[in-house]
Amino acid sequence: MKYFTSYKVSIAASLLVLAMAGAAKAQDELGGAALIEAARKEGKLVLYTSNQIEAEQELVKEFNKRFPDIRVEIVRAPGSRLATRIATELSANQLSADVIDMSDRGLVAEIKDAFADYAPPNAADYPDAVKSIPNLWPKSTWGFVLAHNVAIVPEGPSSWADLLKPEYKGKVGLVVANSGGSTWTTAMFQRKELGDDFWQKLAGNGVTVYPSGSPLASALVRGEVAVGAAQSNSVIPLARDGAPVSVSFPQEGIPITPSAAGLTKTARNPNAGKLYLNWSLSAEGQQAWVKGQGGFSTLPQAGLPDGAQEGAVKLWLPDPIEYQSVRNAWIAEWNTIYNVQ
Repeated sequence: MKYFTSYKVSIAASLLVLAMAGAAKAQDELGGAALIEAARKEGKLVLYTSNQIEAEQELVKEFNKRFPDIRVEIVRAPGSRLATRIATELSANQLSADVIDMSDRGLVAEIKDAFADYAPPNAADYPDAVKSIPNLWPKSTWGFVLAHNVAIVPEGPSSWADLLKPEYKGKVGLVVANSGGSTWTTAMFQRKELGDDFWQKLAGNGVTVYPSGSPLASALVRGEVAVGAAQSNSVIPLARDGAPVSVSFPQEGIPITPSAAGLTKTARNPNAGKLYLNWSLSAEGQQAWVKGQGGFSTLPQAGLPDGAQEGAVKLWLPDPIEYQSVRNAWIAEWNTIYNVQ
């Protein structure tokens, strides 16, 4: 009996050691105990983001499960408007953000001086393709998929080409190309991969253009449009929650847009800001985005959103130089074709 008791104590001690080792490893993955303690003392951070507000709020909830004593204040605006606000605040030396997460990497050049030196602990796990801008990292990666209202269209489109079918005439919803980086990436993908005349063909089939992803997702649920090219993180959670929406991953490819997120030089809460970035870029944070919110990730450990099968999904990343060089001219053409002012 004494032997049995000491054996139980030995097991308990071993489990405690393993638990402590696991906790230490988790701390190291997020920057270490000293950073976590400093972040807790600051107690807050200010995040400027072009991510959808609902999605970012859900990510903050997951972050607060680990760090309930750190408050995240979110300031959200579409990519172009957010870049203008940041540039204005920078010129007046009044930038309030601790962390900035931009959807359009093409707009970052105008505000690159705002960012401090930063790299997450797992920087080596990210592909070189998303490391083209110093100090900025793909905290959020958006992908455009196809979605349809099953009450109106029982069998929806499975390819981008399907949007040109006569049965969808006047029933297609799109997001304006200059809403942010992900919408510009999608427009660029369509022109390069589906043909120079795809924009004209789709416009000729009758489309309704929305200012951002959330209004389009809501329109699909209400049946204002039957099908749409939508951000996966706008529609996958809706489908999961029982809305009459079904999602497909088009066979020609899914244009994805990694964000450009970093810590500002003027951060009032640099430790809390770094901890939020470290968590967001960790496997835990990326899986919360992919599995919880239906987004995509460039971190291999994060996997794919619900419904997407490994090996059956083709992800498309734009060339970073071309992405910026043709942006303004192509968006002007897009606006003309779709009669967007």
